[in-house]
Amino acid sequence: MTSSTKTSNSKVYLTLVDQWLDTLPASESEDFREFSEVTPSIIEIWVYAGILQYPGTFNDLARWVKMKFKKLNRREILNSEIAALHADIQELRMAVTSGEIKGDNGAARLAALEKELRSHIETSERMNRTTDKRGLILAGADRVMREMTNIFKDDPQFSEPIENAMNAVWSKIYSEISNG
Repeated sequence: MTSSTKTSNSKVYLTLVDQWLDTLPASESEDFREFSEVTPSIIEIWVYAGILQYPGTFNDLARWVKMKFKKLNRREILNSEIAALHADIQELRMAVTSGEIKGDNGAARLAALEKELRSHIETSERMNRTTDKRGLILAGADRVMREMTNIFKDDPQFSEPIENAMNAVWSKIYSEISNG
């Protein structure tokens, strides 16, 4: 559910995220929008938003992403393929047992389906491990960056250098985990 907010300059915002993006420099706002469009993980988008001092909630951001960008749920697609392959294997076994399909024909098709099923399961496990690893790394980086911001928030001498350093670290970490 979206609710509109009217600001003092009479601009109407449908979401808190849109209002927040309007407060950022144009280049940062555009970079964030592009990142949100191409990144499948809402967690990674949330971490990046935190680095840009997003003041809203995770749920507000998740709704905004869902409203603005169509995201494929690759895990759901893969899991449904695994379930379908498992059902196909069961049906094939029953067809071989009942004599509808000759044993040698059925055995070859069964071996091919089982090999495909194992491949899908391995892909699913690899996807889960990668997602978990990336999420943990980004959550840790986000926590460190938030703590540093809190420690030095009252010292204007350090705020800009720390912000620049955090942006550089964020870019480096994201680049490394995206390519690794």
